[in-house]
Amino acid sequence: MFTGFTMHRHCPVCALPFERASGEITGGMAINTVLTLIVVVGGGLVFGLNPTVPLAPVIGGLILFAIVFPIGFYRSSRGLWASVLYLMGVNAEPD
Repeated sequence: MFTGFTMHRHCPVCALPFERASGEITGGMAINTVLTLIVVVGGGLVFGLNPTVPLAPVIGGLILFAIVFPIGFYRSSRGLWASVLYLMGVNAEPD
């Protein structure tokens, strides 16, 4: 589906378009953002409310996670969104 961080417009095997219209990239971005926020907020609550864990390393780790994880998960989130579009049948609809 990808060459580096660039997603192909069509499937190289069956030529099905991954994203038919501009703006469909926002679904993948939403998946990426929501998953990152869930992990950061959950980790912040679990470790931040525990008085035995020092707060500075927790904040530093969560900030580092919030920067690195979305970059590493980019391709997977775009692939998940392309699969959602495929399962809903939006990719094959005529205009």
